[in-house]
Amino acid sequence: DEESRSLRENLDEETLAIYDLLKKDNLTKKDIETVKKVAKETLKKLKEEKLKIDRWRESNQISAQVKILIKECLLHLPENIYPNDEIDLKTMEIYQHIFSSYYGAGKSIYTI
Repeated sequence: DEESRSLRENLDEETLAIYDLLKKDNLTKKDIETVKKVAKETLKKLKEEKLKIDRWRESNQISAQVKILIKECLLHLPENIYPNDEIDLKTMEIYQHIFSSYYGAGKSIYTI
């Protein structure tokens, strides 16, 4: 079921997890595309930079940088639908997902 949803949404499993954390019921088609784009960009930037670092979760500095990177990406969500306090909440939700799913050095629950 998740595989067919992944194909239907045109997102891989990793990006779909972030998209699910961001999506809302009241989104227009245009908003949905924006949310998908933000989910893709967030994961891409994290994987290119911070998640390559071995044992990144053990460094307070790198963990803080991961949170900042996530928040900077989420600021591209539609402002009228995602107010600042919700951006903060979504940043923490995505950070918690990243923390529990990505171990560092390119390893994650998705590569096992």
